[in-house]
Amino acid sequence: MMRFIGLFLFSFFLTFFLIRPDRKPLISIKETWVWNKAGGFGTNPSKLGEDPRKVLNGYRLSNGSYFSFASGKSREVQEPKRIEYSLLSEGFIEYEKIGDEVHFFTQTGELFWSKPINSYPRAGLYGAPVLYLAGDSNTVFLLDQSGNSTGKGEVNGRFLVDYSFDRTGNGVFILFSGGEMYRLDASGKEMYHLDLGSAVEQQFFKSATLSPDGKSVAIHYTKNQKDFLQILDEKGESLVLIPLPKVYPHVLYFSLSNDLHLLLNAPDKTYFFFKEKLIREWEKNESNQTYQISFATKDAFLFESEGFLVFLDEAGNELKRKPISKNEKPIRLFPAKTDQQFFLETKEDIYQFSVF
Repeated sequence: MMRFIGLFLFSFFLTFFLIRPDRKPLISIKETWVWNKAGGFGTNPSKLGEDPRKVLNGYRLSNGSYFSFASGKSREVQEPKRIEYSLLSEGFIEYEKIGDEVHFFTQTGELFWSKPINSYPRAGLYGAPVLYLAGDSNTVFLLDQSGNSTGKGEVNGRFLVDYSFDRTGNGVFILFSGGEMYRLDASGKEMYHLDLGSAVEQQFFKSATLSPDGKSVAIHYTKNQKDFLQILDEKGESLVLIPLPKVYPHVLYFSLSNDLHLLLNAPDKTYFFFKEKLIREWEKNESNQTYQISFATKDAFLFESEGFLVFLDEAGNELKRKPISKNEKPIRLFPAKTDQQFFLETKEDIYQFSVF
């Protein structure tokens, strides 16, 4: 009897104290779809989650043409014409590098509107708002998908350095090198505006990224010959300040999770933080270029290093690796419309990954 009672108490202790119901289960990430861009064909979509062919807008081909998933057709694009499109909505913008008119076409290739605009369009995931960058990089005009001025109409600062679109479709964060920064909603209205520049201290702002839920933003800047990463909340108030061990005189690529994990993929090292605490770091043995992939989903993190795409959980544990050859570069990662999927686009293919 006493042995039975002891085993019962031991099982009770394991269940309610060691195996906590609030502890997140281990996740797995699987490749659930692949599409060959040149061939225009792919595998069957998974029955779980969204169909990429109905979610994705399209992609550029190596010859400069544009393929639309909605129409299943390619559109030839020749210099000086260029194409800009939202990743997760339909239609595309045609413009010229040095021109004074912009055209918007529907997903079937029909001209929807033309406007006398001489700025460079930058569309996000859902195309609201569309950013039009002035040639001097000191002004960003805000337009809707119909080409009409929206919200604030424009924002200004001392040289645009970075912008990050909200994955939920709720606007964009815009950063200027002088410390002027704007968080705008989908209609271009100001959620907050900060000017963290100083006439006394030597400062230069360089990079920014929003968290997947759009509530927090991380910014990278130099102040008095020292580099910092700072995380701001949805009102623009400081949450976290991380001093970096060296000055990086260029844009850095980092990703921020909803619970304030931060993955910094610098050319010489990869750093993984939880708030101010450094959880892990990885040395790099080869000389790397400035552009270094870093991406956060709701439950996982990814970075590129020395020929591999590395998948991590929130504790910094490595989940898997995917080889990336030089022939596949450049590559980029971007979200799907749901938290459970995301995409990898290489020079040759588009992959969908699902988180379980």
